[in-house]
Amino acid sequence: MILRMTLITVVAGIAYLSLTPTETITIGNDKISHFIAYGALSFNVGLLTYSRKWFLPALLCCVIYGGLIEVGQYYVPGRFMSGYDILANTAGVVLGGVLSAILYGLIKDNLPFLRLK
Repeated sequence: MILRMTLITVVAGIAYLSLTPTETITIGNDKISHFIAYGALSFNVGLLTYSRKWFLPALLCCVIYGGLIEVGQYYVPGRFMSGYDILANTAGVVLGGVLSAILYGLIKDNLPFLRLK
């Protein structure tokens, strides 16, 4: 239940932060923000799906979600679609998926309230 709630929060947060119109130009490297956000998304998805047959398809859905968000930014004032953002999103998904695969057993054994199966 907790993982599902956090997954909804992360998906909604990414959508809101990515698709809200802005008049300011981001200063600094926003690729790190993309990497962290999609890493958190795929880590959550990975924990929910690791013991099931749809682990890799679920991670692929995270990559597709990142791509669709980037395409959506093309239509939002003050936002820009970027291939480098898609690469940062994908790198975050890969890292989050790897971490969830590595840490799944440890989390399952030590945090029973998450009810990983």
